[in-house]
Amino acid sequence: MVEVESKHAAPLAECAHCGHMLPQGLGEIGCEVCTAINKVSHQPTTDALNDETVPCPHCNMILVAGTEERPVDLTCGGCAGVFTLTPKVVKVEIACPGCERNLRIRPRPGQRELKCPACEAAFNVTF
Repeated sequence: MVEVESKHAAPLAECAHCGHMLPQGLGEIGCEVCTAINKVSHQPTTDALNDETVPCPHCNMILVAGTEERPVDLTCGGCAGVFTLTPKVVKVEIACPGCERNLRIRPRPGQRELKCPACEAAFNVTF
């Protein structure tokens, strides 16, 4: 199955109860740190996901996603090709405290220990 990444992502949100980062998404999201349920909504993102246009990877015909759900299977009306529109993967840049290099990582709730590949310095980040 051919996959195409979405151009739009839900904004990163914090838990209303503990302040840690919530898993990315819209709707009712459970906090991985304190297990509280949070309602995450963002109308501009919902509108952007519904109106998102993507080229068919088989014939380059432009298709409108028409839904805020990701992943979603789409079928091209021009060539009948099937592909999956996947959620956008958000990455953040973290500066290494040892050498000031920027590390690009996927944010996850809670605390993580990172090791810089350039200077071998180990440090903790909390989202």
